[in-house]
Amino acid sequence: MTENNDRILRLHAALDGELDAMSALELQQTIRDDPALAAEYRRLAALREAVRRHAPRERAPQGLMDRIGALAAPVEAEVSTGSAAILPFRRATPGPVRMLALAASIAACGFVAGAGFMALRQTEASEGVATGLVADFARAEIADAPYDVASSDRHTVKPWLAARTTVSPNIVDLAQVGFPLAGGRVALVDRIPAPTLVYRHNEHLVAVTELPSGAKVARPGEGTETIDGYHVARWSDPNLAYIAVSDMDEKTLADFVTAFHQAQKPASERPTP
Repeated sequence: MTENNDRILRLHAALDGELDAMSALELQQTIRDDPALAAEYRRLAALREAVRRHAPRERAPQGLMDRIGALAAPVEAEVSTGSAAILPFRRATPGPVRMLALAASIAACGFVAGAGFMALRQTEASEGVATGLVADFARAEIADAPYDVASSDRHTVKPWLAARTTVSPNIVDLAQVGFPLAGGRVALVDRIPAPTLVYRHNEHLVAVTELPSGAKVARPGEGTETIDGYHVARWSDPNLAYIAVSDMDEKTLADFVTAFHQAQKPASERPTP
């Protein structure tokens, strides 16, 4: 029981980014060797993401804010005199009360700073869809669980994803060009479940998340970028926008995107092998 509790604590520490490099590598190996621990890691990661995305930001009760303001008033009055020499000699406010007022002021500042930080994180999260998908890819890679449904048959993967998302996934067969389908999973993008197709190339993976082309998170245009060491490619067609995240090198990912484009064209427009 103690060992299990220690592992759970280490999972929480990993999700909070509190492990050093060596501890993180050790935990990664433990997760790969323990399916139950890997499942718990995925559960905690999903719970953390759901709370981050859906939990409302609460405003402090007005009564609490009024009390903090009242306690801070004596300190503010002293500071407003502009004379630092007055502070050590004033006796109008008893020491313990002044300390409480100062603590309340610090708490208020901390609350405001924390609220601002959380608001900043929420803003970044809403604007950083690609960053979120990179984090999903990394978590799946660490947990050795890159897909929810494992199959190379698109007729198996497509209905599974269609039943759980709001987008009918576009699955192309790329096995003949070295990128066989490995499976699929559901990604939460701006609180909306989106289908993610997972293709394999040798020991590497590429996860393609498909979004409605009109979605506010579907940034127009095409191109590639690198986020936290992973390569990200974007492209679109008249119906869908695509964001691909991979641990492949940039050239191989570009080859994948080209193959995906070609496979979407009618047979008469495809180049002859």
